[in-house]
Amino acid sequence: MKIIFVCTGNTCRSPLAEGIAKYKIPNIHFESRGIFATDGQPISKYSQQIAKEEQLTLPNYSQLFTEQDVTADLILTMSTSHKRALQQMYNNTENVFTINEYVDDYGDVSDPFGGSIVDYREIYNELNSLIDRLKNKILKQ
Repeated sequence: MKIIFVCTGNTCRSPLAEGIAKYKIPNIHFESRGIFATDGQPISKYSQQIAKEEQLTLPNYSQLFTEQDVTADLILTMSTSHKRALQQMYNNTENVFTINEYVDDYGDVSDPFGGSIVDYREIYNELNSLIDRLKNKILKQ
């Protein structure tokens, strides 16, 4: 199974989600992308700092979401606007959900870009909880 997490620039939220998921669910292949990512952009310093503290492995650089990525088994976006953008850009998007929607919750994961380390830790904690719920749902299938 291949799951891709998607946010805007693939430097903050989706790399953190990827790192957390790889740590918590090692038997599934996880990646992350950004709808408006610039390939090769470094991951946010605060995301890297949190990953180091939590012993997570993040991708080294951002990657742009491409048409090939639509073939993943599951695509989990950080917000409804990301989900809508993918649905408008590509066909066959029945495998695209917001991460909250997929775990039977509501709302979006806020973007900490430009914020403080405290903002990034809040997002880390939110993603950590969501990925626990994702793990439970996957294990029940």
